[in-house]
Amino acid sequence: MELILSSTVILIIASVSSVFAIVQYALLVRAHHSERGLATLAYGGALHALATLGYAFALNSAYNTAVAPVLIAGLLILLAGTRRFFARPAVLGHWAWSLLISVLLLGGQWLGGLNPSQTWTLQCATLLPLLLRIAYEARHADNDEHWRLPRQVLIFIWLGYAGMVVFLIFLPADAFQHALLISLFISNLALPYCYHNLLSHRLHTRLIKLNRYDALTGLFNRRGIEEYTVRELRRTQKYRQSLAIIGVNIKQFHEINQRYGFAAGDLALRKVARSLKAIVGTTYPCGIGRFTGNDFILVLSNMPIQQVRNTMLEIELAIKHLQIEHGDSSFHLGSVIDVVRAGVDGDQANPLLMALQAAIEQHKNTKPRLNKAPISPAEVA
Repeated sequence: MELILSSTVILIIASVSSVFAIVQYALLVRAHHSERGLATLAYGGALHALATLGYAFALNSAYNTAVAPVLIAGLLILLAGTRRFFARPAVLGHWAWSLLISVLLLGGQWLGGLNPSQTWTLQCATLLPLLLRIAYEARHADNDEHWRLPRQVLIFIWLGYAGMVVFLIFLPADAFQHALLISLFISNLALPYCYHNLLSHRLHTRLIKLNRYDALTGLFNRRGIEEYTVRELRRTQKYRQSLAIIGVNIKQFHEINQRYGFAAGDLALRKVARSLKAIVGTTYPCGIGRFTGNDFILVLSNMPIQQVRNTMLEIELAIKHLQIEHGDSSFHLGSVIDVVRAGVDGDQANPLLMALQAAIEQHKNTKPRLNKAPISPAEVA
């Protein structure tokens, strides 16, 4: 009676965990079918869950090792899906030999050369490098990653799965079967959750990028540069450092769009963005953003005022020498550049940005000139 009850409980738990895993992978694909690698992950996860269910039904059979090739096939598909999920080619290479080795081990048992315990020990030895490889494939950050903890949790789960397999290899034969079943139960519950969590984090990061970055130039958009200015202003005030905000306006941009087309205007904006990033470099903390259609903002922290003015001159010359070639036409750009400084033109982010925008609007139809605000004794020091 106790044996029957125990077998019934095991089958119920195995069925629940397998159905849970299959449903979770199916929901993952259904909700985000356009994401790379999810369909492959779903196929591999479903095969892994079916192997768990088959092992539970054949638990007391001498031929329960027949599920090992199915289990390894599911892990191989999960490996391909994990590689694809992290934007790498879904190529298995020599890892596909794991399935052939598993089949050969199964054939060795059926021919009488191995007993079930030895077969499972060798099958676990085949599983182990495959599990470690899947964990290794998740080590690199994805382009859409903003917070690395979900990826680290996935790596930890795969390494934990590998650790359980190592533990199984050294277990006696009478405790091996139930320990393997528990390992499969845990993996069926944990792995779909990890992939769901990682995908949710990826989508959240994309939403943040859409809200704070300009799709055309890759720089901050208006909201992003405003938030960056607020953060830098608080930091520089806390540590009593200087903060300068340079504004760059591309002159007669509306006429460029009318004469050469919007594609030429977009190309000009991208080239200006690349020039700004190349000029500023990484010597000082800097945030660059596209404030409006043809206005750019550079927030420079703790940069001496003379170097700020040199940077403005470099920007003016770089934009002047840009040659925009579009189709059979080519043209050059002009710019209006001005600067405001925290403590001189204002103490809050929004007034500083508005003052800079007003100064640029005032100078649009005049020759570009540098802001000649006097240097304070603190800045000289």
